Amino acid sequence: MRDITLCHPRLQQLAARWIQACAAQGIIVGIAETLRTVEEQEALYAQGRTKPGQIVTNARGTSYRSQHQWGIAFDFFLMMDVDGDGKTSDDSYNDNTGLFERAAAVAKSLGLAWGGDWSSLVDKPHLYLPDWGSTPTQLIQTYGSPEAFMRTWAPAVGWVRTGIGYWYRRTDGSYPANQWCVINHHWYLFNPDGYMCTGWHRWDGRVCDPADGAGDWYFLDNTLNGPLEGACWHTRDNGAQEIWEVDLADQI
Repeated sequence: MRDITLCHPRLQQLAARWIQACAAQGIIVGIAETLRTVEEQEALYAQGRTKPGQIVTNARGTSYRSQHQWGIAFDFFLMMDVDGDGKTSDDSYNDNTGLFERAAAVAKSLGLAWGGDWSSLVDKPHLYLPDWGSTPTQLIQTYGSPEAFMRTWAPAVGWVRTGIGYWYRRTDGSYPANQWCVINHHWYLFNPDGYMCTGWHRWDGRVCDPADGAGDWYFLDNTLNGPLEGACWHTRDNGAQEIWEVDLADQI
């Protein structure tokens, strides 16, 4: 399947940002494989084993061992005339000029992980959400089946915790990124990948050392799993410090 809307909502959003970011660097990409059924994965597994062709995967469909079955990965291809022959159709997977590495670097800067970094069956066209590791083992142990996992994708509003950190799901399923927001009367800062920041930061989001003496700095509560982790602190008139509570409606 090539429909990215069948994949995890967060992967959909990152894929859209990735395509735009690649285009800004002159790399034109398209999405190939997205979600796979058990039958589709089994057919790929048979290739090079019981069917003609080269082995392209070690993941059995019946054991849910492919990230594609869980909707957390997609494969991409190039939509460019790499070899200069006036055609793009013969260059979909032409990596002679290192375009896959460049596209992967863009993806990793957005928080995705790359199959080209794998040591076994290197998969350069493969990008995935790293929240559950490089294999579906954690997903299998937690949910048992892709269907059970997908039922958790309902766009409920609020904080979502992954293996990387917290992000905030809006009512439309999107999330704030690279901005400050007021949530439940507290200020929070989100990095460019959409994850909540903690520790010392400047107003523009750069991590800073308050001892450097340059410009304003803000401390975001770093109490791991605390009730107000990520909330901004401030200093009262008497010099005492506390988590900042503001009389403002949510600005997300």
